[in-house]
Amino acid sequence: MLVKMPKIIWFVLISLMLGVSVSAAQHQHKGMAKKQENTCTSISISCAKTVTSAFAPNGDLWRLWSVQQALYFEISKDNGLNFSQPEKVSIPAEDISARNENRPKIAFDKFKGVYLSWAKPREKKYTADVRFSYSSDYGSTFSTPVTVNNDNLLAGHSFNELLVTPEGDISIVWLDGRLSYQLRKQGKESNGSALFLAEANIREGKSEFSNQQLANGTCVCCRIAMDFNQQGNLAILWRHIYGDNIREFALITVNEQQTPIQVSHDHWYINGCPHHGGGISIAEDNRYHLVWFNQGEKGKGIFYAHSDDQGLTLTAPLAVGEQTKQAMHPHLINNGHQVDIVWMQFDGKKHQLWHQRSTDNGKSFGKPTVLATAPSGADRPFLIKHNGVSYVSWQKHKIGHWIKVL
Repeated sequence: MLVKMPKIIWFVLISLMLGVSVSAAQHQHKGMAKKQENTCTSISISCAKTVTSAFAPNGDLWRLWSVQQALYFEISKDNGLNFSQPEKVSIPAEDISARNENRPKIAFDKFKGVYLSWAKPREKKYTADVRFSYSSDYGSTFSTPVTVNNDNLLAGHSFNELLVTPEGDISIVWLDGRLSYQLRKQGKESNGSALFLAEANIREGKSEFSNQQLANGTCVCCRIAMDFNQQGNLAILWRHIYGDNIREFALITVNEQQTPIQVSHDHWYINGCPHHGGGISIAEDNRYHLVWFNQGEKGKGIFYAHSDDQGLTLTAPLAVGEQTKQAMHPHLINNGHQVDIVWMQFDGKKHQLWHQRSTDNGKSFGKPTVLATAPSGADRPFLIKHNGVSYVSWQKHKIGHWIKVL
């Protein structure tokens, strides 16, 4: 069972503020593991700081990474046991953000369409554009990248998330700095970013992305989480700024709610970038499963809760992991009545990947277990699913990508 954490003195979060990366690495050929630790070719996945994994509708498992101004992918037809040779995404070279919580994304439709989105750093610090490219032939060719944000400003646009329906409806959400940019131009104070949504459907001829502001006053540097609910509407979770730099998580369901709902109440006062996003996964009964990390006066560490009314009310947050061992970077996924949570901890020598499962739709959880360790650091862990099976994806530094059935 998950238990409430004891109250402890908050120590300096060095590893947190450095955004300790966690990478994914398993289901490699046995004889290659040692070689990957000692060698690093220019396009090798073991050289990647981040890896994004996703299942295509036909059951293929794709993994995507970036090195040297290019994107590469590999495909597995046996759930990650073996992968094809790396293939370069056929687009011109450009800078691509690919570290910590700001990484390329991949999604699919049911017509062999492959969708990519990433942030392209601009010439000034803390500025970027959200980019997009599409393949109609399952990755053989890709369209010339386009910029999703339509403001044409040298401002911040990043931490983008991507979802695509089987019919090809595209939703891209990101943290947008255009409003802050305009206020500063007017000599006015500005704090935080805004949450923007872009939509399109290339197959239906709607290739120009809309831009819609959903909220203002977001934290500028934490990843966004989102999922479709049973009505087909986007539910989006992000870190928001309340009052005098109180960083809490907020939730909005597009087309159902006009204003964001505050879902965490840990009272974390920090004038900085935590680089710790949350997670959301929505069950078939429309239960919203949420997980987040805070270091507030009222709540420190990882917490899980669920809501049956789109975030208006939540169950009492349950503590996950050991705060004294720097439990951080949680992610979760719902699979029927099964809810899986993964996170990282540090035992003083190695980063550990932990897992905890509920089999009763989040009412109770079993005993946490260690799935893997990373001696040289790692990227954030992520959960994906296909055909009723959940998988964890982890990129280990200097080793490579690891994916495991839970």
